[in-house]
Amino acid sequence: MINILPNPEMPQLPHLETDRLYLRPLIPEDAPAMFAYGRLPEVAKLGGFPVNQSLVEVQTMIANDQTKSGNDLKLRIYAILDKATKQMIGTINFNQKVAPGVLAMGYVLHPDYWGQGLMPEAGQAMLKLGFEHFACHKIELIAFDYNTQSQKVAKKLGFTQEGRLRQRKAVDMVYRDAFIFGLLAEEWRSRQA
Repeated sequence: MINILPNPEMPQLPHLETDRLYLRPLIPEDAPAMFAYGRLPEVAKLGGFPVNQSLVEVQTMIANDQTKSGNDLKLRIYAILDKATKQMIGTINFNQKVAPGVLAMGYVLHPDYWGQGLMPEAGQAMLKLGFEHFACHKIELIAFDYNTQSQKVAKKLGFTQEGRLRQRKAVDMVYRDAFIFGLLAEEWRSRQA
């Protein structure tokens, strides 16, 4: 079950609900939970971002996210909340406009929740948002060669590996390859039937 729910404060960015999760745009109160996992080296490495250095750094990032407007609203970060506990456990978003009608998706989850099938569940909700609400033609994502779990999530969501960017980014002072995955709207719709 995936429900797209109205967001009275921001109709362009609805809330999303799955069986176990609730997704909504980030708010300033999410900063402590986001810092709790963003400061962990294993999370930062898998996400391909630097370890969060302070709560203020995360608060600034959330404040910057909240200033997005117009077409950039599609790039707002969504908090992933555990419905049972109401705890913020990760984020998911469209982090880049690749081309008209094409968005790139990214996600991060607290390690306490790894291996429970939560990221594919959140990913399905974002795909529905992208293809039905934002009318995307295609959604892409990048997973580094060492992030086999993210590659598995991409495949569970129906993405196809389309390419490999050799030595795309230095991680721990070693240049790593990145795999590019893509999912077309028509492919996603055929999986919904």
